[in-house]
Amino acid sequence: MRRLKLVISDFHIGKGRWLEDGSLNPLEQFIYDEKFIEFLDYYSRDEFRKAEVELIINGDFLNTIQVDYAEKLPDSITEAGSLEKVKGIVEGHPEIFQALKNFARAPNHSITYIYGNHEPSLLWLSARQYLDKIVEAKIRYPGFNYNFDGVYLEHGQQYHTVNRFDPNQLFLSQGLKEPILNLPWGTFFVIKYLNRIKLKRPHIDRVIPFGRYLFASLFFDTRFAVSALFKLVLFFFGRQLDWHPEKKNPILTSLRILKDISLYPSLDKYANQILKRSNYHTVIFGHTHSPMFRKIGKDKIYLNTGTWNDLIHLDIANLGRQRRMTYGYIEYDKSGKPQARLKIWKGTRLVEEDVIF
Repeated sequence: MRRLKLVISDFHIGKGRWLEDGSLNPLEQFIYDEKFIEFLDYYSRDEFRKAEVELIINGDFLNTIQVDYAEKLPDSITEAGSLEKVKGIVEGHPEIFQALKNFARAPNHSITYIYGNHEPSLLWLSARQYLDKIVEAKIRYPGFNYNFDGVYLEHGQQYHTVNRFDPNQLFLSQGLKEPILNLPWGTFFVIKYLNRIKLKRPHIDRVIPFGRYLFASLFFDTRFAVSALFKLVLFFFGRQLDWHPEKKNPILTSLRILKDISLYPSLDKYANQILKRSNYHTVIFGHTHSPMFRKIGKDKIYLNTGTWNDLIHLDIANLGRQRRMTYGYIEYDKSGKPQARLKIWKGTRLVEEDVIF
């Protein structure tokens, strides 16, 4: 039987393109539902229908930290709030979840979901059970990493202090009315700072490199830039007040985190370390939003699945708005060894699509 695995990441699916009042949702990033539905359909029929196909979601598929709950963006994430966030995403993209259900329904097809830093709500069992119910299949949740047959997969946030979750203490409960998620510094940064300035500049988290954008905005968008920097200072000092007895967060920790912060960090060196110090022949990350295929030595590979969303590049080599719908494609050869490649989804039949700039 033909065996293959498809790896995607960083879709950042929110509550949908439009708000209830008909206005554009500035927090929504994923608007390519039709293309992804076509992708799932393609790998569910014809030559792939009877093949063994595993869809591996390598983190940040859902964007629960950029979804409002009860008409606000809460600082603490509870189980009830998490469930409502996931429900809101499903209601905002019903066709995508119908397509996932159709995919899982095909013989020998399955779905595996690795946690990223944008979907902490899935750490709650009830949220995972709800998602299983929607797709009418038992999704595999291996945690923060996943491996098989010499292939190692991880979203990538665990390598940076700013976005790292503590696997030994995912929840906080001491002195609280109900348990909440133990969020890393970077998640608070998105919820309490980035989301609020994104309401005014929806493109702000799509610009690469981000530092160059901030510098340019001081000249070309001065009022906004000064306001954003002032709010950043307030956020930083405000974090020192958000102390909890189960969580260490002194100012020295925050200063160390600031040195590590980046909207699009590099993971190359960590992939190299894993390949050199283990028996894995392939490492696959997401998180950076930058697709990559690198051969390490003669027979080892580092692959980054990138994102399907638009990015705005300010560097000369990639200047301008860019979208690359990349994904990992792993197929087993005749000897039973998985061979990984990076592919771009071009589609099969869509000749036009709606765009919003």
